[in-house]
Amino acid sequence: MKNHREVETLLDQATAQIRAAEPDPQRVREAADRVWARLTSASAATAAGAAEIEEIRGCEDYQALIPAYLAGSLPEARRLLLEDHSRECVPCRRALKQAREGKPPAPPAPRRAGKVVAFPFPPAVLRWAAAAVLAVGVGAALYVLSGMLLYGGVAATVETVDGQLFRVTETAHLPVAAGDDVRRGEVLRTGRAGDAVLRLADGSRIEVRERSELSLSDGHRGTTVELERGNVIVEAAAQRRRHLYVETDDCLVSVTGTIFSVNHGTKGSRVSVVEGEVYVAHGGEETVLHPGEQIATHARLGAVPVEDEIAWSRNVDEYVELLREYQDLRRELKSQVPPPGLRFDTRLLDLMPEGTVLYAALPNLSETVAKTHQVIQQQIATSPVLSKWWQQQRQHALPFEHMMDEVVGKFSEFGAYLGEEMVVGAQSGSGELEDFSGPLVLALVVDGAGLRAFIEQQLDEHGVDGEVAFLDDPFASGAPQAEVYIWVHDDLAVGSPHLGRVRQVASFVLQGTANPFVGDDFHQRIAELYADGVEILVAVDLEGVIAAAVENAEPGQAEVFARLGMLDAQHLMVQQRHAGNVEHRAVLTFGKPRSGLASWLAEPAPMGALDFVSAEARLVGAFVLKDPQAMLEDAMSFSGAAETDQVFREFREVFGLELDDFVDVLGGELAFAVDGPLLPTPSWKLILEVYDPARFQWILEQGLVEANLRLAEAGYPPLELTAEEVGGRTYYKLPIKAVEVHYTYVEGYLLAAPSRALLDRAIRYRDSGYTITESSRFASLLPVDGRNNFSALVYQDLSGVLQEAAEFFGESLTPEQRAALGEFTAQAQPTLGYAYAEERRIVGAAMSETDVMSALVQRMLGLENPLGFASILGELPLGDL
Repeated sequence: MKNHREVETLLDQATAQIRAAEPDPQRVREAADRVWARLTSASAATAAGAAEIEEIRGCEDYQALIPAYLAGSLPEARRLLLEDHSRECVPCRRALKQAREGKPPAPPAPRRAGKVVAFPFPPAVLRWAAAAVLAVGVGAALYVLSGMLLYGGVAATVETVDGQLFRVTETAHLPVAAGDDVRRGEVLRTGRAGDAVLRLADGSRIEVRERSELSLSDGHRGTTVELERGNVIVEAAAQRRRHLYVETDDCLVSVTGTIFSVNHGTKGSRVSVVEGEVYVAHGGEETVLHPGEQIATHARLGAVPVEDEIAWSRNVDEYVELLREYQDLRRELKSQVPPPGLRFDTRLLDLMPEGTVLYAALPNLSETVAKTHQVIQQQIATSPVLSKWWQQQRQHALPFEHMMDEVVGKFSEFGAYLGEEMVVGAQSGSGELEDFSGPLVLALVVDGAGLRAFIEQQLDEHGVDGEVAFLDDPFASGAPQAEVYIWVHDDLAVGSPHLGRVRQVASFVLQGTANPFVGDDFHQRIAELYADGVEILVAVDLEGVIAAAVENAEPGQAEVFARLGMLDAQHLMVQQRHAGNVEHRAVLTFGKPRSGLASWLAEPAPMGALDFVSAEARLVGAFVLKDPQAMLEDAMSFSGAAETDQVFREFREVFGLELDDFVDVLGGELAFAVDGPLLPTPSWKLILEVYDPARFQWILEQGLVEANLRLAEAGYPPLELTAEEVGGRTYYKLPIKAVEVHYTYVEGYLLAAPSRALLDRAIRYRDSGYTITESSRFASLLPVDGRNNFSALVYQDLSGVLQEAAEFFGESLTPEQRAALGEFTAQAQPTLGYAYAEERRIVGAAMSETDVMSALVQRMLGLENPLGFASILGELPLGDL
């Protein structure tokens, strides 16, 4: 056996001989002919399929490559592109899956004929262009290659296997044992009596249930678990800059550190959260879930208790206990941490200078933060489950988060010097002095000298010198250069990065200078809110903000503002108040009568559609809308004349009707409700006001005839509308795929539901008076004011859903699961959102038990995620101040 040096010598000699060898010209020509023949053959083989796609512009072009891909005739480069794209794109992955199963694809949109354009560029320019294209291509290839090198290779290690675990290839199922590595892209499948636990490189653990199939991929954005089918429970380690994803063919779950379950099967996907915060994207929307919450991608996939969803896990007892501890902790926080009181004094508001366009008023939260932190630590100290979870999470925490006790202590000490209110204002910068622009902070103080000493001590401890200047006399000449100027006078503290703002406030306090802002309309609107009591308030002078935006807008953007109806917007006021329940209120005012999109919501009026919704409804949404014809005109105004004509033409071609005819017969009311059992089939209903039911029905039938002609051309079966008369009333049924829509007309309303029994029940509710407006839970959330009607309302009550789940699953639940579900049901509270639309303003509000500020404090202290403090800092708009 030759040693290493001898092998290297032989390799060098062989390499030199290869370099020196002259190839036979005849062999070179023969090789070139063979390559050309293969290229010609490949081009001919794909000419009828993928080759006609000269340029891949989007999903339609990718899906056009699928037949050649399945036939094995797609060129290697395009095969790789299609495979990579389908991993990221849910519609294309679904199309690929349907093609494999032999299902017909959806009819593609008509393609425009391609053009061949000759560019009269000289050869030199073409050579430089080719070089640029080559450079871009090499760069892209290096980027992809770097991702494969940095994040490829081993993706996970099999921690435990109980039963059967296989590595699936095209030709075999290869057994996998504990300790084996799982490489990027390998497909794993658990057997009929097996489960496994995988550990990722970042410490995340994936528990895989029997009969599940998945693969792992790594990239610059993070690790993705591609779940083809089955059940997984993920304990995601805290991620610094990347994310952990779980992807199915109908949803994408994104986390940075939490515990959650994903169940993907024939009917869709269900995501359930045990701990932390989870983002679920599906159907073009993104939903945020918290502990104990759940979402399904299809309505036919009913909700189940989270405990039941994770009951198969070897850690189910720990997970269920963790959910219970979360509920206990939230109860303690609610009972022991009182909300801040209301404030009625406008003293700080009156000191805001002229030109203020943003005003935010906050209570002194130091006591709230300290008490919340104390309760959390007490619960962690007394709960082994919470203590274990806390220690595991903090192993991955950022360095400053280990100093949270110290941070809370400093924040509490700082707050002890402050009074009950702090406000932040931003001005439009219309003053003559350049240093008048920028934020201004005002605070009431109880110990000005102590506040100054505390701030100076913190600056000294952290070695910050010269960045903050305290002003004894704000008008003295020769003020030092500093990043922030602070003036403390009696029980008032003023701070700003601009000396001119501090001096302006000081002139109001010391010299009695009149403040023009006090007589401003924006000031008066804010003062009116203080008269009723303020807890948390954010006010924006939209008139000034939009005027500046329009002045700097690009051509055409001002017209968009006008069509939205926002050119006349004046003020936006958003506030939160505790008044029994927690009220979140927003008021948008206009200088002229509302127009454009802002006018679509009609003024408050009776909602006859609610008469068809029972007192036990789980979810209700009802709206009183502007004249539909005017709404259509507003909507069409967003497009040019050519686009508007095209919309009307396409509607005419598809349905054989004029769009105006369809809109003219609609009234102004619309309501939707989930009213009845959710399991196994949701009991939804839709109520639409129709002025001329006979003509509306004729329009539907005519449109259906034209639509069926289009379906027949595409090779799909027709939609068959049937009618049946019962008791003098005509009931219609229209099957749409796997769902039947039943509808009828009742005194000017179209009533639709998934069954005729639900229609009959809704009519009986109306006749008997057993309606949502008579519900005690609904009535308890109604605001106490002088108004009798709404422009819009949205109501939800999850307690009924949870009770139904307990009844539906019955004996299949363990006593512990039934007890936990009972606790969740007892804590579930209804919420009501509503809006009043007036001629020159829209008032929107919501009543619930959700306290925005308390939730923010809890998240900051790590209740939902110990890394939440860092994410909150990133979400705050500090960069604009």
